[in-house]
Amino acid sequence: MVDVLSPTTSAQLREAVGWALGTKTPLEIIGSGSKRSFGHAVQADTVLECAKLSGILFYQPEELVISARVGTPLAEIKATLAEKNQQFHFEPGNFPALLGDGALRDAGTIGGLVATNIAGPRRIKVGAARDHVLGFEAVSGRAEDFKSGGRVMKNVTGFDLSKLMSGSFGTLGVMHTVTLKVMPCDEQSATILVTCDDPEMAGKVMTAALGSENEVSAAGWISSNDIRLLDIPVASEFGCGLVVLRIEGPAPSVSWRAEALCKMLDPYGQTHELAGSYSQRLWHYVADVKPFVGASDTAGMLWRVSVPPASGGQIAKRLIDATGGRVMMDWAGGLIWLQITGPDPQAKAVRDIASSVDGLAVLVRAPADIRENTMVFHPENAALARINAKIKQNFDPEGILNPGRLVPRHMIGEGA
Repeated sequence: MVDVLSPTTSAQLREAVGWALGTKTPLEIIGSGSKRSFGHAVQADTVLECAKLSGILFYQPEELVISARVGTPLAEIKATLAEKNQQFHFEPGNFPALLGDGALRDAGTIGGLVATNIAGPRRIKVGAARDHVLGFEAVSGRAEDFKSGGRVMKNVTGFDLSKLMSGSFGTLGVMHTVTLKVMPCDEQSATILVTCDDPEMAGKVMTAALGSENEVSAAGWISSNDIRLLDIPVASEFGCGLVVLRIEGPAPSVSWRAEALCKMLDPYGQTHELAGSYSQRLWHYVADVKPFVGASDTAGMLWRVSVPPASGGQIAKRLIDATGGRVMMDWAGGLIWLQITGPDPQAKAVRDIASSVDGLAVLVRAPADIRENTMVFHPENAALARINAKIKQNFDPEGILNPGRLVPRHMIGEGA
């Protein structure tokens, strides 16, 4: 029987953590639970559910800042921003649908978004979620309140703990309030399509585009097999894989840069500027990793491989050859999504290839038994492991917060 604690205030949250600390009771920290299957299963029988810590505390469009309780649905926050023609510039995709936990648009909470440090195609230009967190308030594993940052973009209050908490998966503290910067939606965007079936050549095209003066804000590659899933007429007419490139900004500038980019990339393959009405749809497709969305028990295992962008095309080709899997590239080749079918996640092969260029490979989706016996997150080297262990000891000395989420006890010290 799983016990569930559902605090509605920060004081109740602190009391819940204090009780767990006093009784040495491990806690599984969740919001809506939409990302529960990302990472290893937490080794705890008590759930600390933060979904009732909900609500937008303040939103100042003119100051480009919003603050909310961590259980606030992401859909609610995005709708509020849309009313003022604003957005999260790091462009988070619909990650819960990718995990097979639901297909609702913008599922999950703002706290879960920050805790997992998710970012979409615009990451190559503006960074990930962690780069947009202005501040937070939390309770540590010592049952002590702590916070960092504030409500303004130029903030020098204390250490920048926001970057430490972002991507910590609830293992260092339980956030109850987050403050993020937002940005106006761009006046206009254009998407350039370049025909390309070879991932290595696609990498060269994306590198050339990013190195130009045309200020590309997103770049990816979609294979010929997956283009068919994209409901854009001109894409299916090419009948091959496509490099997709986005330019954003004031209308006259976008028009000039799009034309210049098409001319520059013409030697690489047939180029086409996508009509504006379809551009947003295409980038939702990339951000949501639509080719690999499906029920977790039928869509295959999914890896997220992060490498230097200039190496992306070469690494994608090696991954295809070594595993027989399907790939899609984002972040100008810096992010490779690899889907593998069959019972073997091929962890050693995938990680050896990623490590050859100092990259990282994370097993995003796999059946529970595979996640139990395979390191989900890329193994740390000894020096980094020591640093992280000291950080964990300082924030959560009894190890009560999400134990096993990042590394199960039986895998501590293991490799891939």
